[in-house]
Amino acid sequence: MPRLLDIVSETPRAIAYRIEFTRDTSRRPKMIGRVDGTLPLVCQRCLDNLDWWFDMKFEFLVVADDREEADGRDAVVCPGGRIALEPMIEDELLLAMPHAPVHPDGTCEAPPVRMTTGGSSSSERHPFSVLSALRSRSRRRRERSN
Repeated sequence: MPRLLDIVSETPRAIAYRIEFTRDTSRRPKMIGRVDGTLPLVCQRCLDNLDWWFDMKFEFLVVADDREEADGRDAVVCPGGRIALEPMIEDELLLAMPHAPVHPDGTCEAPPVRMTTGGSSSSERHPFSVLSALRSRSRRRRERSN
C-alpha cells in the first residue's frame, strides 16, 4: 500500500480485513467488508507518535464496468471477474484517516515556540516599517531630483 506508507510515521504492524461476497435483494453481487488495525501517525499538535486505531465497515455493489448502474450505492468495478483488494482497502483507509491526527485533548501539548528578541528597534516591532522606510527614501530622491 504505497500511498499509505507515504503518510504513516513507520511501517504498520498489521492490518486485518475480512471480506464476504453475497447478493443484494435484486440478486446483484455485493461485497461486505471490515478492516481493523492500528496505523502509526504523527500527532499534529505535539509532533510525537500517535497510534490511530480504526475499525471500519464497508459495503459495495460489485459491477462489471463503469457503465453499469449502481442505483446511487457505492460500487467496486470488477473487470474480468477480478477485484484488486489491496488498492480498494487502501482507498478506504485513506478516506477514513483523520485530516489532522491529534492525541485526545489534555494528553499532549504543542512544543514551545521559540521567540527571538534581538532588540527593541521600531522596525522589529512594526512589520510594515521596512516599507515605510522605502517610501521615505523614494520621496527624498524625488525631492532631490526636482
